[in-house]
Amino acid sequence: MKKSQLILAAALVALAACSKENINFKADALQDEIGFNVVNKKATRANGEIISGTTYATDNTFKVWGWQSPAADFSEFSTDDASNVMSGLTISYCGGPESRADAWRNADHYYYWPFTGKISFLAVHPSEVAPTTTGWDATNKKPQATIADYTIAAGNKTVDLMLASNEGARRTDPLPLVFKHALSQIQFRVRTNDDYSADATFKVNSITINKIDLSGDLAYANDAFNWSDNAAQTENWPYYATTATVAYAATDAAAALYGDANVMIPQAAFADDPATTEIVEGTTLTINYTLEQNGSAPFTGDITVAAGQEWLAGKKYIYTLNFKLKEILFAPEATDWVDVEVATINITD
Repeated sequence: MKKSQLILAAALVALAACSKENINFKADALQDEIGFNVVNKKATRANGEIISGTTYATDNTFKVWGWQSPAADFSEFSTDDASNVMSGLTISYCGGPESRADAWRNADHYYYWPFTGKISFLAVHPSEVAPTTTGWDATNKKPQATIADYTIAAGNKTVDLMLASNEGARRTDPLPLVFKHALSQIQFRVRTNDDYSADATFKVNSITINKIDLSGDLAYANDAFNWSDNAAQTENWPYYATTATVAYAATDAAAALYGDANVMIPQAAFADDPATTEIVEGTTLTINYTLEQNGSAPFTGDITVAAGQEWLAGKKYIYTLNFKLKEILFAPEATDWVDVEVATINITD
């Protein structure tokens, strides 16, 4: 193989991860590529994980839809207009050829801004989630989307569903996209109010969230999330089932986290019936625990308490379970002797 062929082969290997049609493209002031600058108000490390913080990691991918209008105010669009730019295209962090800087772009083709008018974009993270419908909101002049029957299951309980929208005209810098969380996040902390370690070990074995809705319909419009329930709140969710020792912590914030955080369909907790006192009927938490004590056999049981919280999109709810063990104490008393009078016995000579 000639030297020139070797160089070409190496170049093709280097470009395989992010190939473009116009490999020899030269940056031109009259041809500005559409790129994205991804920002996140709460954000992840990978597509299947919950995002924490504000950094959208470069191993994430998302899909984009775009509505292009010759008029800057999008006056031509009607409710039924479908996207006409980047319809469901996957965007990843990908380096361009030659001197083009790494950026968020489609890996297969370059896309360029029109000379006039604007494009309004809708983005969905992760790229594996496909909206049921996408469309144009003529009232608010923004994209809208629906996701029907989105269900929380074992395979996606940490998948951070997020959406973003923004509009822009011809520009040389990437268009910012601020993703917002469409789901709620649930996390638990566990602690004891005193240090019982010298005498007893208290362990949490599992937490189950009872009487909730694990599926819902999402309507995204005007940058807001509207969830509606598909089913009654009758399902139980095994949040986490790994045994962990509960240690003393002086404050809730210092308590150890129990298990991984899970996402959940935003919903209001099913209310308890105040007319009854025997059981908790509403949305509840069931904690399975084991108590081991010196000189005593271990005891395992369940505690059920009211959840009592509405879950909203984009909110992280941290439940701190503070276990207060009650020492077995004794209050000794003795019964007094009861006098019994017997018959008089006369003693005679």
